[in-house]
This record gives sequence, C-alpha cells and structure tokens, in this order.
Amino acid sequence: MAKRFIDTKLWDKSWYRKLSPVQKLTWVYIITKCDHAGIFDADWDAMSFFIGLKNGSSFEKLHPAIKTKMTPIKDDQYFIPSFVEYQYGTLRSNSKPHLSVIKRLKEKGLSNYLDGVLGTPKDKDKEKGKVKDIEKRKSVFIEKTNEVIKEKKYKNEETENFVGFWTEKNNSGTKMRYELQKTFEIARRLSTWVRNNREWKIDKKGGSNERQKMQLTAS
Repeated sequence: MAKRFIDTKLWDKSWYRKLSPVQKLTWVYIITKCDHAGIFDADWDAMSFFIGLKNGSSFEKLHPAIKTKMTPIKDDQYFIPSFVEYQYGTLRSNSKPHLSVIKRLKEKGLSNYLDGVLGTPKDKDKEKGKVKDIEKRKSVFIEKTNEVIKEKKYKNEETENFVGFWTEKNNSGTKMRYELQKTFEIARRLSTWVRNNREWKIDKKGGSNERQKMQLTAS
C-alpha cells in the first residue's frame, strides 16, 4: 500500500479554505491518486464516482485554484509540481528514492522542471547563492507584474493573489513557483488569471445556464 506525506497546514491556506467541500475533496483525490512523481492520469468518470459528482467532471470544470496547480502533459495526463516539492524537497541524483522520480519526469518531457529542482551535494554553495538572490528576483517579478496591471488596468481585487501565488517558494527556498514552469509569460498568465476569476464569479452566480455558456481555461 502506497503511503505519502500530506500537508497538515493545508486547511490554513487561503486558496483551499475558499473551496467548496466537493472542491476540497477533488484536490485531495488528485494528490492521493497521482503517482510517486506527481503524474495524474485523469479518469474523470472514476473521480466522479468516488467523490459523488452528479454532473460528472473534467479539467475544464475544476476550480481555477486547482487548475493552476496542474500542468497538462497530454490527453488527460497532468503533472502536479507542488506534490514533488512537498514529498521530496530538492531532488538529488545520488538518492535512490529520488532516482525513479527523476527518471519518470524525464520520460514525460519535464526536464525543464528538473533543471529548477534537481540538486547534488556539490550544489549546496550554489543553492545558498540562489537563496540570497531570490528576493531580488521576486522584486523584479513584482515590478514587471505591476507594469502589466497598470497597462491593462486590472483591478487590485482581481490581481492581489497573483503575485503571492506565483512567488511561493519551493521547500528548499531556492525557486519560486513561476520559475518551475516550462514557460512563463507574465502578461498571458495574468490575463488568464483575471479571466478565470471573473468567469468563476459569474458561473457561481449564474447557475447551470451560465455554466453551459463558458468553460474555464487552464493557466
């Protein structure tokens, strides 16, 4: 029987508290059904059955806060970066438990992700330098984000959580969430973030008719 760690502070996280009971259960299902490398082979029918979703499920129907934590790979297969970060911290090529994770991620074309989290004992000095440098990189990220917000005239209420989410550090404190993505264009990501927030509010208020008219898109 496979066992894994789960964050006991999950209930204290703002994004998780705002989810409905069904949405909370959906996230728990995903992080307990993904494999040891954080690869989730989505069987939406099975998930709907186990959770008890009457109207079925799909990636498009997931809450935006959950979708932003899932990187699409192919045909209903997704990678959960936060799973690897929490379970293993910095991956080490000289650690036997980590080797199968590294191999699995490489097989799935996630070498770019590995470049951001893979380390060896020889990398300790480099990691210390990254920790010192991370606040500077965060400041640059915030500055660029504010430029986009000003240009697009987004409202603060729609963007206040964007920076906090994407600058969250990994367990080793050497990388921020946005740095672990294959690609990251602030303007495009911010546009999707704002659109998802707006559509989710409309969908929540509008009921089933509005739900049929729109589908939330992944970040």
